[in-house]
Amino acid sequence: MLCEAASELDIGTVVLAEHDDDAACDVARQVIIGTPRSRADLAALASACDVLTFDHELVDLDALEELVREGVVVRPGPAALELAADKARMRSRFTAAGLDVPVYAVLGTDGFGGTGGREGGSGTGGANGGAREDARGGAREDPSEGALQGVVRFGAAHGWPLVLKAARGGYDGRGVWVVENESQAARVCTEASEAGLSLLVEEMVPIAAEMAVVLARRPGGEMAVWPMVETVQQDGMCREVHYPGHLGTDVALEAERVARRIADVTGVVGVLAVELFWTGHALIVNEIAVRPHNTGHWTIEGAVTSQFENHLRAILDLPLGSTRPTAPVVASVNIVGSTVDPARDPGSLLPAALGVEGAHVHLYGKRARPGRKLGHVTVCGTYGSGASATSGTSAGSVASVASVASAASAASGISAASGTSAGSAASAGSAAEAGARGTDVRSRAWAAAEALGTPGLSATPSGVRRGLEPLGDTTDPDDVAAEPSRRVTADHGALT
Repeated sequence: MLCEAASELDIGTVVLAEHDDDAACDVARQVIIGTPRSRADLAALASACDVLTFDHELVDLDALEELVREGVVVRPGPAALELAADKARMRSRFTAAGLDVPVYAVLGTDGFGGTGGREGGSGTGGANGGAREDARGGAREDPSEGALQGVVRFGAAHGWPLVLKAARGGYDGRGVWVVENESQAARVCTEASEAGLSLLVEEMVPIAAEMAVVLARRPGGEMAVWPMVETVQQDGMCREVHYPGHLGTDVALEAERVARRIADVTGVVGVLAVELFWTGHALIVNEIAVRPHNTGHWTIEGAVTSQFENHLRAILDLPLGSTRPTAPVVASVNIVGSTVDPARDPGSLLPAALGVEGAHVHLYGKRARPGRKLGHVTVCGTYGSGASATSGTSAGSVASVASVASAASAASGISAASGTSAGSAASAGSAAEAGARGTDVRSRAWAAAEALGTPGLSATPSGVRRGLEPLGDTTDPDDVAAEPSRRVTADHGALT
């Protein structure tokens, strides 16, 4: 999708892909086969372009820092990428910056590696400007024992159940475990130690709603912010995105303020996505991504300028486009691999989906398997979703641009316009206005997604633990494993 947006502006793209059949290879001007975990491959990519950017954070950061020292333009920079890739460092930095995050502790080999969160703890090393931090703990014969002691002490102070998270490498519910007691925590700590994973322990946040704010930021700090959207999450995966949602203007404005603050704290250049929890009285920062994000795919049809185009504008230091919505209501539903007919290509079902009025279908060219994100459907209209988010606990060629690609890098369609956005959150409307709208837009988005084989929300297993198997195709951070029975809810559920 980033390559397609670049094509409309006649910006050349060079893609680093691990396989020649990755979707982005079909739309990029040039393809280099390699891995972002290889210094040599990253150097080859850098030599072929003017600006280096990314569609995931699983990159050799030390190699990127070396490239920056050699004069390569890397946007976003390694410091911002590090915060997105490492939850412990992100929590620490945000706590030091006065941002509300879940109460947490970094589990070191001696129990706690650092504490923080909205109850006033201070993170370790969080005020270290743009420099990356080193939070490695000392060695022990049984690191899991120290981690477990930390979990038990945290539970005694903050109550059970608790959420354990892998500090690095998790996405779409991977590397997240909800534990009800010490016995369950011991299992996770042991397996994490065996897999070489560092862990965080967090409070179970009482979630009334989940939302996201996506923005684009230029090197000089100018920002364009899309309106806050509400999301529906299941099993750690975003299934739906709604604009404007059911929360009021006050919440939307505060969410935008938090996102702008995070953009300045991280120094991000390009697109930033901030995912938040709403507890009913407070906004809590959950995760960030420093790249175009699933919660911003609706902007392709739903906003004057898409997140992909504005990401390109930002990293090339061009004027940002308007983020104004193109319709009063937008719903976007992810196309997810079927559990009934797991190998069936949703492309074979395209006629039925395109028969749904107003459905904009984007297929990513990914191999189908159960629970895998294969695309998304967006519908724009005048009638709203009527849905509350789920409750739970817890530029002629201005330059050529290189992109580290994932298999999910291509889809269809782009909107383009110029101009900048002001105070976009105010367009979110009141809760009463959103609640008064019908279900037409959302129902049509779901009808098209289900026509493509997407299981409904109730058809997806929940509350199931994901084991500590390898993280699979790490160049595909929008992906999930092939076995739905091994999925875990990201922020609420039960360990089984």
